Amino acid sequence: MFVVNDEKHSLCNNFASIQVPDNAVIIEGNWDSFVKQAYINALSTQIQKHKENIHIFFKRAKVGIILMLLLRDTLQKHHITKVSLYLDNPQIMSLLPFLLSDSYQIFVNDIAYESHNIEYTQQKIFSYNDYQIPSKKSIFVQFLENLGKWCYSFYMSALAFFNFMGMFLHFFALSCLNPSNFRLNSLAYHVYEQGFKALPIGLAVALIVGYAITLQGAYQLNSMGVPIMSVDTTAKLALREMGPFILALVIAGRSASSFTAQLGSMRLTEELSAMQAMNLNLFYFLVIPRILALIIVMPLMVFAADAVALFGGMVAIKTSVNIGFEMYLERFYETVSITHFWIGVIKAPVFGAIIGIVGCFRGLECKGDTQSIGKMTTISVVNAIFWIIMANAIFSFIFTRFNL
Repeated sequence: MFVVNDEKHSLCNNFASIQVPDNAVIIEGNWDSFVKQAYINALSTQIQKHKENIHIFFKRAKVGIILMLLLRDTLQKHHITKVSLYLDNPQIMSLLPFLLSDSYQIFVNDIAYESHNIEYTQQKIFSYNDYQIPSKKSIFVQFLENLGKWCYSFYMSALAFFNFMGMFLHFFALSCLNPSNFRLNSLAYHVYEQGFKALPIGLAVALIVGYAITLQGAYQLNSMGVPIMSVDTTAKLALREMGPFILALVIAGRSASSFTAQLGSMRLTEELSAMQAMNLNLFYFLVIPRILALIIVMPLMVFAADAVALFGGMVAIKTSVNIGFEMYLERFYETVSITHFWIGVIKAPVFGAIIGIVGCFRGLECKGDTQSIGKMTTISVVNAIFWIIMANAIFSFIFTRFNL
């Protein structure tokens, strides 16, 4: 009987010493959910040739639950009573419960495998990738291990990001020297998709935030006896911060996730590998058009967001302290200079570059499975928002330092 103790079982480690019969049915390659029906029919034909006893050799095979269930039904159909399995991959052991049946007995690498205590078997052998973690490990040691893993992961991620930035700047410089490398059709498409199609939600958010912040500021300044100051204070805030910053957060949630999901899906469907096989540069076709589109379109969108935020402020001041639109515009032209508008516009392409770079970098980091796409999409949005906040703080420090 197959007995499991507290240590890792050496069942598959001793595979090299086991003699596989010459008449064994060999299963190798990828047998996932998308395996062709012809292969399944061929496997059934091979099993049909055996009577009562059968030897099956999983040779560097990638199998799933569906194959195990189909294999069980086929063995029962052909009245097999003894199944000898030969495994060179311990991960297949976790799928053996789906192969169990009362119609036959299973031997794994010449050791009997029973259905007794299956849950205990899986828990002891297959937790944490077949490695047992000592239960009495101190909290301090665990903390140091987790800290070391995090530092190593951060170092590798930072190194990959610098490599990505270097390649982007290199190919962008080559494109500037040879403008034919720019994909204008792709650039125009992303300007429309990531810019103008996102404009309604961006303007709506700018209007609501401009109204809400101006309303609170007008009430506070009115209680201090200077309601007219709410015009220039909130107008400067709208031009310098609310317009570009709030819009950048909206675009980060929309475009960064979109870029990551698009490139991750292309990795999953092996489109990126196909492009590389055809000697097509990924940066020319995928990365540069996306980043450049946001750099171009963000200042235009900030101009519209500023206008909407100012209009929301006008409505808030009108309804709260009863300052009319004409008085608002007169005060605005007297106290608010064009410098505040240009400060917001200068921030916009930097925010767009951050969103595009982070979204494309995380998209190319996807490993080619759906779980990785979801994880990287979440990380890209969080990273983009964080670096937008960081860049905005740096801009605020620099402009304040130079009295702008």
